[in-house]
Amino acid sequence: MNVNKKHPDSPYKFYKGSKETVIRTDETQKKAVTRLLKRKKYKKLAMNVVSVILIIAIAASGTVLGKRGVEKFLVLRNEIKNQKYAEIPEDIRKEMEGMTEEEKWALFYEMYPELINFKFPAGILCDYAVYYAQNPQTVGYIRIPGTVIDYPVVQAENNKYYMTHDFYGKSTSYGAVFATYKNGWKPLDRNTLLYGHNMSDGTRFANLLNYKNLDYYRENPIIEFDTLYEKNIWKIAAVYITNGSVESDNGYFFDFTFNHCSDKCYEEYIRELDKRKLYETGVDIEVTDSILTLCTCTYLSDDNRSLDDGRLIVVARKLRPGEDPEVDVEQARHRNTPVKYPDSYYPSPEANPYAQDKKFYLY
Repeated sequence: MNVNKKHPDSPYKFYKGSKETVIRTDETQKKAVTRLLKRKKYKKLAMNVVSVILIIAIAASGTVLGKRGVEKFLVLRNEIKNQKYAEIPEDIRKEMEGMTEEEKWALFYEMYPELINFKFPAGILCDYAVYYAQNPQTVGYIRIPGTVIDYPVVQAENNKYYMTHDFYGKSTSYGAVFATYKNGWKPLDRNTLLYGHNMSDGTRFANLLNYKNLDYYRENPIIEFDTLYEKNIWKIAAVYITNGSVESDNGYFFDFTFNHCSDKCYEEYIRELDKRKLYETGVDIEVTDSILTLCTCTYLSDDNRSLDDGRLIVVARKLRPGEDPEVDVEQARHRNTPVKYPDSYYPSPEANPYAQDKKFYLY
């Protein structure tokens, strides 16, 4: 202890390192101040440790963000560069419209003489021949006018490879836009299913989340998805949210992944879509129609409720022979009945208006 120099006869003493004064004969207060000093010491030490951890975390996150930034730059730069090479210029496309297939290919080889000896599958459209030459797993091309969705589509022997590899086979978290391994192309299956990541920078299938909004649908109701052999227009008929696995919905999975099913099963699936779609599009689906299903991840419903392993699904049907390719978006409107969500969306069975509904299963 230090003596109170201003008042040497005072019964109060200062403990070293403390601003408090205590009576020297009060051992209880002495111990209390000692404990207080220890707590301050440990608190200071803890703050120093936390500061070090934060510095390390910030540095690490900066490294991760840096890596992601570099990955994005390299992936997108490579895609833009190759797309410029692979896409036939618009003026040449228009010139080809009045040509025979032989004339188109003659002009194609004039543009790409390095591909003269490349073996293409019979019947392939020259529009996508360069993509096929770059990657023989190319099966088509998708674009949605008014969005950034404008990609070649690939297909592997499983649905895992292109989750972590881009169109050119390079490992990346961006993956590629790919078709389920189940799908066939000549002719098209009843249901063609395409997957794409919901990337935070808005690439791949991230734009699909905008279809939660009715006004966005009204502005972008058409999908152009071509196979290697034919060009097609697809009218968006339904947008809905479902679960991605049985684990995320009490053991049930609403199976949108089929490529074929019976007519009766297909009718039931169409009826189920009517319950699940977020709004009415005015575009119907008949048993004779082929559909295109686009799938990406979502973790929020249309009213921003949290979802565990959710999927946003956009379903479009192929343009019918002789049908007007324009969509009458004035027919689109909000629903007047509740939307059917996965069971796990509702806080309780009582809150689910479809709790007693029969489950849909493929057969």
